[in-house]
Amino acid sequence: MSNSLEAARTSHENIWNESLAIIRENINPRSYQTWFAPLKAVSVTDNLIILSVPNKFFCEWLDNHYLTLLKNAVAQVAGQSLAIRYEIMDQQPYSPYAGETFEPEITSPKPATPRIETNLNAHYNFENFIVGDGTRFAQAAASAVADSPGSTNYNPLIIYGGTGLGKTHLIQAIGNKVRHLRPDLKVYYTSSESFTSHFITSIQQNKAIEFSTFYRSCDILIIDDIQFFNNKGKTQEEFFHTFNELHQKDKQIVLTSDRPIAELGFLEERLVSRFQWGLIADIQPPDLETRIAILRKKCEENELEIPNDIIEYLAVNLVHNVRELEGALTRLFAQVLLTQTEPTIEVARSVVAEIGKPKTKQLTIEQIIQMTAKHFNVPEERFMKKDRKKHIALARQVAMYLSVELTNHSTVNIGLHFGGRDHTTVIYAHRMINEKMGNDKTFKNKIQELRKRLAYLE
Repeated sequence: MSNSLEAARTSHENIWNESLAIIRENINPRSYQTWFAPLKAVSVTDNLIILSVPNKFFCEWLDNHYLTLLKNAVAQVAGQSLAIRYEIMDQQPYSPYAGETFEPEITSPKPATPRIETNLNAHYNFENFIVGDGTRFAQAAASAVADSPGSTNYNPLIIYGGTGLGKTHLIQAIGNKVRHLRPDLKVYYTSSESFTSHFITSIQQNKAIEFSTFYRSCDILIIDDIQFFNNKGKTQEEFFHTFNELHQKDKQIVLTSDRPIAELGFLEERLVSRFQWGLIADIQPPDLETRIAILRKKCEENELEIPNDIIEYLAVNLVHNVRELEGALTRLFAQVLLTQTEPTIEVARSVVAEIGKPKTKQLTIEQIIQMTAKHFNVPEERFMKKDRKKHIALARQVAMYLSVELTNHSTVNIGLHFGGRDHTTVIYAHRMINEKMGNDKTFKNKIQELRKRLAYLE
């Protein structure tokens, strides 16, 4: 152990003050005064430093913006890397970042058990999940699974919905509650991408058996965003066998997706059939009352005082998802802190305007052609030829229309993607599809469904 760390045992202020000196040299004075001057060192041990912070907002901001700087500065002074945790006033230590999650103490006497890495974020729990009409069913199902994992008819439990609506919060809340009630159970949370990466690495290192043993020994396996199993046949096969073994042993499986299982056309049929053994629950965007409640809860957690009119303004103008709401509140508070001003409607308007800026469109014309061709059951290559058959011409016009609507390409560029057609042909197609949608409700619904599917590719 280094001399600096020995000194910290008698005076933990030493290691922290030296760390602050390094941090001060690497950021601007205003940021230092805002985010680091209020911090105090509570204690330093062989592998951990606990810092006192004003509220949870500080934890999240430090973690998202200054974690690397913070850890490097402390390691430089201590002579070794230390884990960093936050103590909020008189509360228990809090660590919001993945990889160093803090598990709350269990108040009731329980036998000591070895620590099992879970990948869970301790901040995600049922207590701070705001329930609205769009989440009531999914929350009730998640709570039931947490109380009796593997013993309900909800196995697997699959929660689906758009980005930022709370799917990850709910499924990790299941894991955290089980860890509190049954610390002897092996709970493991991962994303489908991490599962795939782990699987590929195990093959490269000749550790496929260890991989299978690890996942099939879980009492509760939680996998986020299974839509990313797309085009990963070997991974799907491995997951199929893992799923079978866990299910046969009455082990709980929890999954999320960004769309209904029926729309995950790339999944093997045998996987889809097994998913239907359990319960599939959707999450809908929050209504106005729920959005207001979410913002108020967030303010309460972070000890922020935001006037009701500002909260209502944010809730009325940001309607898509919870992540957007929380992001707006974070920006609002950061702007107020950094400028040393009171929160106002004007500041809220600027935050909403910033968040509401159109996102860069990532769809390609090739993707639109591929999806439209599949939707209308027309070979893609027919879009490029001078084929005047009615159903092919209509499908081609729809693809041109969507290319105008959903990409930033000029009509000239779009025409080039359709066999070198003139830009006037693209303009004509756009006008014709618009008119047909106005006169034919069934056709309009068909185009809206296609747009919805394309939105998943963005």
